[in-house]
Amino acid sequence: MMYLQFTFDQIEQLVRLLLTIPSSSAEAERSFSSLRRLRSYLRSRMKQNRLNHLSVLYVHKDKLDTLDVDEVAKAFIAKCDSRQATFGRL
Repeated sequence: MMYLQFTFDQIEQLVRLLLTIPSSSAEAERSFSSLRRLRSYLRSRMKQNRLNHLSVLYVHKDKLDTLDVDEVAKAFIAKCDSRQATFGRL
């Protein structure tokens, strides 16, 4: 009985690992190839944080079509009183 429990635990762990492995590496390859375009000579001095954000935006640019720019601008302006003074209330 103990052997059966050990085997079941091992099978369960294997199934969990298989479910977390991505089925393809297309997204990772796309992100690496986009780094060549993003990190040009003019942008070679940018910090890692900005490069990460730009690469995420570039890789997921197809999802930006559903983004409402006006709502993002309103949320950005509403965060701070000085922004409201600069941009006005939308």
